[in-house]
Amino acid sequence: MHDDVLRSSSHRTLMSMGIMENAVVLLCKRGDVSCGVLLERTLSFQSLMTKLFAKWKDLSEGSFSLSYSFAGHPKCLLESDEDLCVLYALTLSSRTECVDVAVKDLVDTSTVSTVVDVCSSSGDVGCGQLVLLDSVGTQVDLLPSFSGTNNSKVLKSAGWCNAIVGVGQVFLDGAVGFRDALSMYSLFHGFKYVYAKNDAQTVKVVCLERHTSKECNWIVKAKLEMPSGYFIIKQFVGEHTCGDASLSYSSSHSTSSFVGRLVSEDMRSDESKRPVEVMKDMKKHYGVEITYRRAWMTVKKARAHVYGDYMESFKELSWFVGAFRASNPDSMCVLERHDSEHFKRMFLGFAACKNGFTFCRPILFVDGTFLKSTHNGCLLSACAKDGNQGLYPLCLAVVDSENYDNWYWFMEQLKDFLEDGRVLVFVSDRHDGLLQAVKQIFPSSPHSHCLVHLKENLKKRFGGLDNSKKKYLVNLFNLCAYAPTVREFEKLLNKLKKEGGVKVAAFLDTLDNQHWCHAYFPGKRYGELSSNLVECFNNWIKKERSLPITLLFDKIRLKIMEQMSARRSASMKWKDVICPIMEKKFKGLFNVSKTWAISRSSDDLYEVRCDPSVSVNISSRSCSCGEWQINSFPCAHAFCALKRGGKNLNDYVDHYYSVDAFHNTYSKSINPVPTIWKDVSVGSDANVLLPPLCNKRPPGRPRTERIPSTGVKSRKITCGRCGQVGRHNRARCKEPLQH
Repeated sequence: MHDDVLRSSSHRTLMSMGIMENAVVLLCKRGDVSCGVLLERTLSFQSLMTKLFAKWKDLSEGSFSLSYSFAGHPKCLLESDEDLCVLYALTLSSRTECVDVAVKDLVDTSTVSTVVDVCSSSGDVGCGQLVLLDSVGTQVDLLPSFSGTNNSKVLKSAGWCNAIVGVGQVFLDGAVGFRDALSMYSLFHGFKYVYAKNDAQTVKVVCLERHTSKECNWIVKAKLEMPSGYFIIKQFVGEHTCGDASLSYSSSHSTSSFVGRLVSEDMRSDESKRPVEVMKDMKKHYGVEITYRRAWMTVKKARAHVYGDYMESFKELSWFVGAFRASNPDSMCVLERHDSEHFKRMFLGFAACKNGFTFCRPILFVDGTFLKSTHNGCLLSACAKDGNQGLYPLCLAVVDSENYDNWYWFMEQLKDFLEDGRVLVFVSDRHDGLLQAVKQIFPSSPHSHCLVHLKENLKKRFGGLDNSKKKYLVNLFNLCAYAPTVREFEKLLNKLKKEGGVKVAAFLDTLDNQHWCHAYFPGKRYGELSSNLVECFNNWIKKERSLPITLLFDKIRLKIMEQMSARRSASMKWKDVICPIMEKKFKGLFNVSKTWAISRSSDDLYEVRCDPSVSVNISSRSCSCGEWQINSFPCAHAFCALKRGGKNLNDYVDHYYSVDAFHNTYSKSINPVPTIWKDVSVGSDANVLLPPLCNKRPPGRPRTERIPSTGVKSRKITCGRCGQVGRHNRARCKEPLQH
């Protein structure tokens, strides 16, 4: 009864301190001294070690062990985060609020140092002063405290001290678990070992020094126990008699598979982790040195462990197609394979995006980008812009390469998928296969060539010209593209040909004016002249492009699904009639037109006197400057006229820019594709999809970055180490420091 009262009182006290209800107190006892540590769900083993080091200053890594008893188990070890999770789960299931934890010294600390009261007759040390002595009366060296060498860091490998305990220790994971424990134990204690015997039944290991010079007694032997399949230690001599000869920071047994299992969780949160970062992390967090090649293999195996194997991923693709169709029945998924059952190509279109596209401007930005997986390949995509000028992906496909055949197939699937009665406008680069495919599948659709790519192609014709001349000619070409009237365009084009010379004139003659300039373009492209939007999409999925194919499709689906949900929620807070980006554009027009004078001719016709003056017709939504007609959004002159006429600006903006259209764009959702009911035998039948037929791999390391076009300027960065402005940072700096 008394215990219940105390427990209830302590529980109320903890709650009053703001401590969570499910917290458990660990009473850690060392000798005759005990201290309390609060066990919460978020407590890590490393944090527990730090707390104990703070309580007992003379504790150090590897000098003690932690254990507790529980319901018939007198000694349960605490050595890792997993052990803490098990303890926490046990306390919840048994409703225990306090657990006794034994802190046992592996080395007798009483022989390390002693505090004595010394009375020196010589007068060097006064009576009653405290002097720290060791067991033989020698004063303890405090010099390391000035260099920081006594401030040892608690490593993640602190729990590896007792990975091997003694005879009778059981390893539930069999030989793999025993070998991992060996690696942990040897890495923590800093010695190397060799296998005297290593097979499926018996593993016998001796110290490297014993193997070479017969001078060390350390040995461990474990055998397979049937029928359980467990490995049990049968012999263990834990004392090294070789002194410090075997101490080493590295180990040949820290294999890439072993290290890969250690860093797999980090790889899950950081898909772009590099081998050099793995090397640094292993040294910093585990005190282990590994080679670059081992780190490279570690990254490869860790990615396979976290994201799956590239080859095996193709076996799951058929399951993904079926699961995607079941959860998103109105979406479109087309998987093609060769006669030999090898993967050929796959198209994925989202019904929610198709529904929303009807409320977006009828412009499609299409492009292809390379994949970074083992089998290379290419990802084709079609994107649009929502009313707030945001990226709006519609569909994508994975093919073996960017060629006419694949672009033709992609456009066929796109046409079947959209079923859009509007005349679509395409914006893309000038890839031959893409141009032909669009012309054949969408013969009535205007096709705009990306102005950015055209300017880069033009720069290649500038041989021998200085930079100022190049900039001038590129700017002149830019003006040609934006010229609103045929008269102005022809005037600027003739000037460009004259000043650019024969090569520039020859390049311009290869361009069809109706594909790149405003003056001749036959369709309505809302002022969009470049395909940068789809380049943004390629960069948006940069990390996903290195994933196995099934995960690639699923991760992109997940990313688009989350984006649609986030934008739907954000738009619910908008109070204006038109989208924020376009509303901001109106405010900019107001600032531009403050000083202009306006004269009214009729209810719909106005003259805006600026330099030069223009005529605005409100009823036809036109301005003599041409900007309103081209962009389908009021220009600064139209803004003036509308304000003067007392008109509502929102009534003269295309519906595509309205908040209502934005809501409709994101009104539907992409449904999840759960794996909970996925058959474990997926990929094991005879009709499974095989990886694509491999082409000969080009020499050198696989490229992961796009080759920039000629004339593209990369952003210069300032190195944080040497201070130089260039293309390297602190991590890649090889410059000698100047003093």
